[in-house]
Amino acid sequence: MRIPDSRVWIASQWVSVKQDPTISYFGQFNSFPNPEILIGPVRGEIAAMTVIHESLEAASDILDLKMKESEIRCLEHCIAGAIVRSPDLVDWIIKELRKSEDGCKSSTAVVN
Repeated sequence: MRIPDSRVWIASQWVSVKQDPTISYFGQFNSFPNPEILIGPVRGEIAAMTVIHESLEAASDILDLKMKESEIRCLEHCIAGAIVRSPDLVDWIIKELRKSEDGCKSSTAVVN
């Protein structure tokens, strides 16, 4: 299944997420001219892990955290593990966070 074109809220801004089958690597984050995550021609679990990884890359770049690749990979696997092994907790977290988003202007922001 192809990754749907989407966007993710990272560090107070929307970052577009798109699959680009023409790139020859898993994925990348570009900050200029508009923040975007590009995912290569990967599918399934690898695509999902790549979206998590590139989202962390984006956060590191946008917030100037200067995270090492090894730190990003570690967090990527921790987050994926939590999602897969604790789905009830993840569902609860999503539900509670969505409650806090009700009425938030950021939830209607548009990616340019």
